[in-house]
Order: sequence, then C-alpha cells, then structure tokens
Amino acid sequence: MKNIFKSIMFMAASVAIIASCDDDTTPVLELENAASLNAITPSEYVISKDNYAEQFPEISWEKASYGKGAIVNYELTLTNNATQKSVVIGETTNDTKLNLTNEQMNTFLAQTGAMPGKAGEYTVSMKSSTYKTYTNDASNTIKFTVTPYDPKTEGLTWAYAYVAENYPNWNFMKAYLIGDPDGDGKYEGFAQFDEDNATYAVLDGANPARVIAKDQKVETKGFVRIGVGADGSVEQSGSITWCLIGDATSGGWDKDTPMEYDATTRKWTCVTTLIDKELKFRNAGDWKINLGSDGTENGLVAEGSNIKIAKAHGYIVTLDVTNAGKYTYSLEETDIEQSAASITMPGSFNNWNKDTEEYVLKSEARDFKFSGTYYIPSGAEFKLYDGSWLGVVGDMNWDENHTYASFVIGDGANMTVPVGGYFKIFVDSNKNTATMTKTGWEIIGSATAGGWDAGQVMDWDPDTKTWSIIATLTDGELKFRWDGAWDRNFGGSLDALVEGGDNIAVKAGTYKIVLDEENKKATMTKE
Repeated sequence: MKNIFKSIMFMAASVAIIASCDDDTTPVLELENAASLNAITPSEYVISKDNYAEQFPEISWEKASYGKGAIVNYELTLTNNATQKSVVIGETTNDTKLNLTNEQMNTFLAQTGAMPGKAGEYTVSMKSSTYKTYTNDASNTIKFTVTPYDPKTEGLTWAYAYVAENYPNWNFMKAYLIGDPDGDGKYEGFAQFDEDNATYAVLDGANPARVIAKDQKVETKGFVRIGVGADGSVEQSGSITWCLIGDATSGGWDKDTPMEYDATTRKWTCVTTLIDKELKFRNAGDWKINLGSDGTENGLVAEGSNIKIAKAHGYIVTLDVTNAGKYTYSLEETDIEQSAASITMPGSFNNWNKDTEEYVLKSEARDFKFSGTYYIPSGAEFKLYDGSWLGVVGDMNWDENHTYASFVIGDGANMTVPVGGYFKIFVDSNKNTATMTKTGWEIIGSATAGGWDAGQVMDWDPDTKTWSIIATLTDGELKFRWDGAWDRNFGGSLDALVEGGDNIAVKAGTYKIVLDEENKKATMTKE
C-alpha cells in the first residue's frame, strides 16, 4: 500500500513539472544594448526647388539588443527646437536606417511649425520596442539644421503674405497666400476655411516671423476673400461660391452657373457649354465680388471687363484665385458627353417638390453618376426628377435590416423606405440603376468590431437630434467619422469634441454611445 501511494505521488509530481515546463513559453527579455543614433551628414541642409525630389540625408542608427531572436521596432520623432512641436517621421522593424525625400522631410518640418526659407534647429529622437511590451529610448538624440522650402512661392516676383490658420500652430504647406502684385503695399487674395470660427494671422512672406495682422476670425467656414491694408487693417468677406454669368452661358446675365472648388488644386472648375458671347466670374448672386478681364491673355482683375468667348463649344472652365493675389482663368475645349449637374428627390418628406433645393443628388464630374446623403423618415415615399419623373421598376431589394437596397429606375412606382435613417443614395442614369446605403456618423477604431478598417453606423434620433449606438468595445481607441470617410471626423475629449481631434482612449465593455453633433459632445454609458 505504501509503495502504491509513493508511486501515485511521484506521478503527480512529474505531471506538475511537465505542465509547468509546457506553460513557460513567455520569452525572458531585457535591454542589453540601447539603440544609438548616428550623426546626420551634412548637419546643415537647405531644401530647394532644385533638390526637392532628391533624398534627404540618411538617418541611421546602431540597433538595440533585447536578446537573441527578438524582433525590434523603431519609432523616430522629429522635434522643432524652437516651437517644441514634434511629429513621428518613421516606423520600421529590424532596420537601421530611415530614408526620406526632401519633399517628405519638408512636409514633416511644416507640421512642427517651421518657418519657410528660415534655417532652424531640429532634434531626432528614437524609441525601440519589442513584443509591444518593452519600450526604451535610444541612448542619444541627434540635432541638425535645415531650411524648409515652400513650393507655392516658386515664380512669385511680388510681395506676398501667409494666411496662417490656427497661428501660432500653423503649417506653411497648408497656408494660403495673399499678395501685392500691384506694389501698393496692400495684400489681397482668397483662402479656404473648413471650420466655423477659424482663427488666423497674416505673416510676411519674406519674413514669416513678422506678424502683419493677428487674432483674425472667420465665423462661417468657406472660401473667403481677405484684404490687408498698408496699415495692417484686415477686411474679409463672407463665404464665396464662384460662378459664371453672362450671355455666353445657359443662364444669361440673370442666372449663375456654379463652379466647384477642388481643395487639392485650390482651383474652381465647371464643365459647361458656352456660346460666342461674353461672361464674367462672380460670387453667387452678388456683383460686389466679381472678376473680369484685365486686358491680358487669361488675366483677371476685380471689376474687369467682360470676357469674350470666341467659339461656341463645350469647355472646362478653370478659375485660379489662390496664387498670391494674381488671378487667372483658362478655357479648355471638351467633347465629353455631359449629364446634368444634379437631379432632385421629390417625396412625401418635402411635399413632392420637384424643384427642391434640400434633396438634391449631384454629379460632380457630370458623368451620369449622381449621389447625395439625406435623412429619410420611416415609411416615406419618393421619386427622382431630372425633367421627367423616375420611379422604381420592379421591387426595391432591401436587405434584412433595411440598411441597403438596390433597384432599377425608370417609369415606375414610388420608392419606399421601411425604416428611416440617413442614407447615401447613388444613381447611375446611364445604367438606370440605383442603391441606398444607410450611413451617417459611425464609430471606428482599434476598440471597435471593425478596427480602423470598417466603422459601425450609429442611429439618428430626429427628436433629440442625436446619434446613438450600443457597441461592445475592447481596450483601445476610437473616433467618430461621418459617411464612411475621413473628411469629417471628431476626436479629443468627449465633452468637447474637435474636428480632426486625437483618438479617444476607451476601456473594454458594452456601452451606449450618444453623439451630439451640433454641440460637439458625446457620452459613453456602460450597459
């Protein structure tokens, strides 16, 4: 009996030892040698038009050691020593160098509040990490001096100034230029502001450290004319929409032909048919702001003369008013077949008004593809109107949750929406097809079910005018995003959300999340 008991105890101890060995899979790591950065050569550098596409001096380092087989990640940060603003400029794994073009480095410099054309001192620091747990600073930092370059100023032979939004936290690469092409000491030009109550300063282009005017404010977002007097006084317009007007256009001298602004090119364009008569550019419905010919080829000036169109044809008309106070236009003949610019959505929610200005699907490219995002109440019916009434032919194929429908359009019945909400409507009038997809504000981020790749759409409450969702989250971060794109997004503090703000850190759990878009606030209540 004693022998049997001893045997059992021996076997149990053996199993415990084996189990202990099997569970001990966590690597034992410690920093043996910290990474060290090598000096940048040359330590003084000037970025210019001639070397803009070339490589910036290589940033290299001696690798960190955490023990045999450890995978090491490196994160490099650039700090402007004058402003103390920092930006991450690169992340790499098991590599010992970072190569950037001068254009890339120039963009990073601008993000730290650099002054274009002015030499400044910068510091590169680095952190190494492994297994997302062990993080260490490099044993040193490196400093260098670099002069940034603003490509927007290339070719300017007259005095100019920067419209520095959010000054002193401005970015010269994003700043608009106004100018004094007449040499009378007065600056004028245009700038786009994407948020209400935006603030800005006007800085001397030759010496951006010199502030010409500060503490300026734009109450309503949009495209704004800015004028600065010789005494530093500032005048600014309200939001402007540039249009064509004249007997060369389909609207004559009574009705504007709207143009569209491209934030990337910073130009206004429209595709339209013109006849061999005359036109001008003006703010929609407002002759106080208008441009006509200055007597040179394609040159424009305020209150200028009518522009003569030599040949009746289809044209791509382009207006450039962001070149530091010098305004130009171009006319490019086009034979592209054009659709209408828009179609309307008359329905039970707008008294079947076919001329509605609120429910309009637009075709930005005039390519017969129309889209728009609107709230449609439960049980609503509607049709499309493009000069004739278009309904659904056959059935609307809604999914189980009534968040998506596809259907054929033509001479048919009213479209119906069983469950209300915000929907993105897409129409292809060439193919006679349409879709409706539920959209609106959504939560997205590492804490959400779809990660940073797919958002979870919130529900709109028309009574409280808030958005809500019940979601199960993990430890991580999230943001609020509109209509599946990053053009509009909220981050920062829940009680004071900011457009484009920082990611919001959250703890795991199931929450009811409510977003008040109008007041830029949100709440998260654990269920």
